[in-house]
Amino acid sequence: MDLSATIHLLADLLGEVIGQQESPALFEIEERIRALAKARRAADGPAADLPPEQAASHLAAAVAALAPDHARVVAAAFTLYFDLVNLAEDHSRVLALRQHERDRHPAPVGESVAEAVARLRSIGVTDSQMAALLRELRIELVLTAHPTEAKRRTTLSQLERLSAALRALDSADLLPRERDERAATLRAEVTALWLTDRARTQRPTVTDEVRTGLYFIGNIFWHALPRIYADLDSALARHYPGLRAPQRWLTLASWIGGDRDGNPNVTAEVTAETLRLHRGLAVETHRAALEDLSRRLSYSAHRLPPPPELQAWLDSRHPLPEHAAYLEMRYTTEPYRLAVSLLAADLRNASRDKMTAHLLGTEPHAARVHTADFTGLLDLMARATRRALEHTHHLLFTIRRQFDIFDLHAARLDLREDSSRLASALGEILRALNIDLHFDEAEDSARAETLRRLLGTPPPALARRPGVTTETAETWALFQLLARARNVYGRELLGPFIISMARGPADVLTVLLLARWAGCAEGLQIVPLFETLADLEAAPRILADLFAHDEYRAHLAACNGEQMVMIGYSDSNKDGGYVAANWALYRAQEAIAQTCRRHNVRLTLFHGRGGTVARGGGPAHQAIRAQPPGTINGRFRLTEQGEIIASRYADPDIAHRHLEQIVSAVLLASAPGPSSPVAASLQPRWRDALAQMAASARDAYRGLVYDTPGFTDYWRSATPIDEISRLRFGSRPAARRGDAPLSVSTIRAIPWVFSWMQSRFNLPGWYGLGSALSARPDIKNLQSEMYSAWPFFRALINNAEMSLVKADLGIAVLYSNLVPEHALAQTIFDRIREEYDRTREAVLAITGQTELMSAQTVIQRSVQRRNPYVDPLNYIQVEMLRRLRGLPEAEREGTEAEGLREVIVLTINGIASGLKNTG
Repeated sequence: MDLSATIHLLADLLGEVIGQQESPALFEIEERIRALAKARRAADGPAADLPPEQAASHLAAAVAALAPDHARVVAAAFTLYFDLVNLAEDHSRVLALRQHERDRHPAPVGESVAEAVARLRSIGVTDSQMAALLRELRIELVLTAHPTEAKRRTTLSQLERLSAALRALDSADLLPRERDERAATLRAEVTALWLTDRARTQRPTVTDEVRTGLYFIGNIFWHALPRIYADLDSALARHYPGLRAPQRWLTLASWIGGDRDGNPNVTAEVTAETLRLHRGLAVETHRAALEDLSRRLSYSAHRLPPPPELQAWLDSRHPLPEHAAYLEMRYTTEPYRLAVSLLAADLRNASRDKMTAHLLGTEPHAARVHTADFTGLLDLMARATRRALEHTHHLLFTIRRQFDIFDLHAARLDLREDSSRLASALGEILRALNIDLHFDEAEDSARAETLRRLLGTPPPALARRPGVTTETAETWALFQLLARARNVYGRELLGPFIISMARGPADVLTVLLLARWAGCAEGLQIVPLFETLADLEAAPRILADLFAHDEYRAHLAACNGEQMVMIGYSDSNKDGGYVAANWALYRAQEAIAQTCRRHNVRLTLFHGRGGTVARGGGPAHQAIRAQPPGTINGRFRLTEQGEIIASRYADPDIAHRHLEQIVSAVLLASAPGPSSPVAASLQPRWRDALAQMAASARDAYRGLVYDTPGFTDYWRSATPIDEISRLRFGSRPAARRGDAPLSVSTIRAIPWVFSWMQSRFNLPGWYGLGSALSARPDIKNLQSEMYSAWPFFRALINNAEMSLVKADLGIAVLYSNLVPEHALAQTIFDRIREEYDRTREAVLAITGQTELMSAQTVIQRSVQRRNPYVDPLNYIQVEMLRRLRGLPEAEREGTEAEGLREVIVLTINGIASGLKNTG
């Protein structure tokens, strides 16, 4: 089936379910609202004879007439419709990807690993240059649990089953009976979705979020990553036959369970349990793979005699422990099967390890297993069976590679904490030790001097709970946990320690001192995160000062001379707006890379990107290719946040496509020397022009958001931010300080962006760009030249275009009308509309288009197809907000308010699904 037929099939099933499970009358109400929404867009449909203005008026009246129970049904209908549309589009995309690969064969698909390696060869990258690139190749994806996944895990599982049923129905070789059975399965799954509560009854715990992340690791990444490794091996064999990729170059990490910045629910106990869950997934998944492999290795010792090394390994296992002795009796003439079964038994025994208790120090630890205990024997068996059965050898090789990639911990666990929390904890400890009574109140330079002195002296004897506050005790417990984890299970399971809001060298040295005192400093990567515009500008100076500290240089030497630096796309945007943030990030990367080269430090930039354009989202391949020349060099780390994990990695084929685009872009962006076309063409006048544009854009953005009296009140009234802050999407509070009142300065970037997306302003993804592009009418030709030849500027414009096409000020004005102060609302809305019109006209002029996204017809059609179905959700949300805010203060927590909020939550889910974006 084509996409249109698939959508119609699923929509018809949904209509049948609504009629059966609710009532035909409610279904008719929903259909009437749908027809009016399409007429408002002047689309085809039963009400298309109405003028758009009249259709809009009738739509508002129809929604205003809905009782809360009826509004819930209508909102649920449109919300579930978007789940089904997204499913249909993903299904269609997979079919298109597979067909495209068939059509291109044997030529490589665009933006694939094979194409990237072929291009590097074609532009003259030599064997020695490619070998140097491969030596540095290190890509890591970091999964995070930011509160932007609007769907429950239950709903995600149901959608996965629906996807499987859809694939089964699309098979070309189905009997009529089988087709009816598949259709019945689809209907049953749609019914189950309809009858399932979409909203969480309680906020998910951190370990709930950990399990969601591990679901994707075990079900998708476990198989997708080895496939990407194989892609690179195959491409190198064809174009650079003498070269081999590193054994481990594409890996996973996670923040879930380790990110305590502003989340009081992440404690040392939670982090210990997270590490146990990571290890449990790896051990159990490896064990299942080995047990499956053992069933395939039934080779008789008489037909395929084992090599002496394998027999020696088996002999060395005597006497066998009780849990494995029966294996020898069962497989006495099948040495290959016996060997793999013994490995699986070792893992089964390791899975009983009481890891959380060991990490918290409440129980002594037993001897642990190591990856090397398994990989050496697998290598031996692979060599022995290579000539016997090619398939078995391939399976052995894949399992061996999974041990390399995932080790015995599945994904490294990063740790993150706010710089002020760390300084406060150390300050309290130093006061208790009578070393420094005012450490956390001092300037950075004074704190750095104290830290330099303390790093040069032996650690003091500290109690298990130094200081007096629970916050300091918890911070110290974290470092003790890290020490035990490294001592018991090795450092491989831990990622870097990231410092949010890093403002100076003292913030980094604070972590180093605490780690030294706890005994976990050696080899610990300490990563400053630069987030605001001022911090990004100061980053090169901060790093230079840091590298001048003898103690820190010694620490870097223990880290192989490597420094990771994280840059934040979210808070920089909230601070200075879309254009200024992107330009600040670009310049910061250049300057950070220059500083590291000057100090002979190997740099890895860690990109804290989110899902939306305002938070660094957008097409991955385009984004990576747009990075400053000379800043990647084969080393790339980025976050995959919130709902983006589900949208990019729920389907194995789509996951592979996204991964190969990332790897392809990193390879091409790392092209050495003059073979990089961007490095050769970057012109100073482009930089001067963009610097002026960024300044104009920053002034426009901050003039609106920070300098306009009443703007915070406008934002809180013209968006559903108060309702979003109450949602049970994630374990982390919406504000950095959970008890702080909501304001632009306290709100986290994610709900900030989410609120503007819900109300269809989408303001953080474009505001200020129009002022920037129109500030200098005399350089319009230069702007077109920059768009044509500079990947960074092209990505800047293209991503803003995507934000503009998802914005809809005809809907946004409905939210603006909710603002009690009408004069304020009119003034601010008019200002936003003027900037939107400026931005739209400027973008169309630069791209040479007459309509937004006309060069990307698939995306344009998708947005046009979705808009008439998103609109009713916005209308319902506005109506429910109006009713909720109209209740007397004393009744806003009562039964009526609860019913209204239930509908609002449904609309939030539906709009997020319809726009394919949250925060």
